[in-house]
Amino acid sequence: MLKRGPALAGIILGTATVAVYLIGSGRSYGYDAAATFANFIATPSLLDAFAVHAALPTIPIKTIASNDHVLFSLISHVIYSATGSRSEVVYRLLPALAAGGTVGVTGMALSRRFGMLAGVSAALYIATDPLFVDNSRDLRGYSLAALCAVLATVLLAADRSGEQPDRSPLRSAGRPREARAGWTRLRLFGYALLLGLAIAAHVFAVVVLAGHVAWIATRRSMPSLIQLAPAWLVASLIGVAANANIEFMELIQHGFPPSLFYPTFPRDLVLFLLGAPVLLPLGLWLSTAGLGLWALRTKPWLWAYIAVIAIVVAILWLGLQPAYLFPRFFIFLVPGCAYLMAAAIGRWEVLAPVVVLGAAVAAVSQVTGYTEDPLALPQAAAFVERAHAAGERVCVIHADEQVLAAYTTDFTVVSSADQLNACDAVVVVSWNVDLALRAVAAEQFPRTTVLHAYYPAVVLER
Repeated sequence: MLKRGPALAGIILGTATVAVYLIGSGRSYGYDAAATFANFIATPSLLDAFAVHAALPTIPIKTIASNDHVLFSLISHVIYSATGSRSEVVYRLLPALAAGGTVGVTGMALSRRFGMLAGVSAALYIATDPLFVDNSRDLRGYSLAALCAVLATVLLAADRSGEQPDRSPLRSAGRPREARAGWTRLRLFGYALLLGLAIAAHVFAVVVLAGHVAWIATRRSMPSLIQLAPAWLVASLIGVAANANIEFMELIQHGFPPSLFYPTFPRDLVLFLLGAPVLLPLGLWLSTAGLGLWALRTKPWLWAYIAVIAIVVAILWLGLQPAYLFPRFFIFLVPGCAYLMAAAIGRWEVLAPVVVLGAAVAAVSQVTGYTEDPLALPQAAAFVERAHAAGERVCVIHADEQVLAAYTTDFTVVSSADQLNACDAVVVVSWNVDLALRAVAAEQFPRTTVLHAYYPAVVLER
């Protein structure tokens, strides 16, 4: 039973995570998710999952290509092509399953490494971390990237060859040393495939590959580097093949808006990985992770991995300065933070209630709005289709079409005030429109109906 304990705990935690994440899965898509569904999933061609064609003539593909998480879009497009389903529940199932897998596999691995108390506590942190929860419950590829990265890391960690004996106190607590595992061809291929799929799910997961290279380099074992080099090459090729077209449009064809300096990004990245914006979990988890860092301070691989992350963040933050740079792009680091917490609990078991308390508070803090529609897209689409059937012309202001198209295309896009004269009604579903044109529309169409959601839509009629 003791040998099966970590696996059983991982299954229970993972299953519970999926079940809880699917509560409210019938709510409307969020902005990015709706744009992804309309432009890269619910389209005639499977190639659109690679951002090859513009699904909407008024939206240049290069301006939204970065919203395409290729592996996730590809799997979802296969589902759409096979079933024709447009159900939110269907497309939220994959990210929820990936999130549950991340929680379960990480909990199992950490339980075997640091003990059940540490593994379960750290897994609860992952499952309730607001950054992880929010980005694993919608039509996005973040949790899929995290799962593939965790599985690849577990495979790499199972290979103890080339390492020096571990005599740390964490190992002297009576816990068994992992069995040595050689790199068979099948295992090497599986590792390369998982790492490549992580990058295909979200390009920022290339940081995981770089971290693995640095990790193995700290062993100072040339045979290990030579043995793993082909796997890293294959993973890179998979990632490049998936994202090449998108990155070409973004970097060469200037699909991104002008560069924008994000002065607090490094701080925000740390805080959001460890519980922000909820204050109490942030304090509890940040302090525990800090103690874990102290417990592992003699591990060269840890500092090598941190150095890789710091270099990448510095390049993005100070060098490239992309207009879009958010902590969620590094969501695959959440299991790494869980490792630090598990290490701390493995050394000082009294810290387990601290992490669990943080998880409880974080979970409660997210109850409000958990099942609420992010946008009033279904309600707006219903109005558009009723009006269209009655022979009326409903207009949307340019930019809103890329999200409303996830639910209907029976509208006309307007981008100037003179085009409003041909409209019978105007629907505004998001904040990302020309505000001046929206004000003109509100003057010409004074009768207002609010469609309720977290961000409500407005129907303007004469």
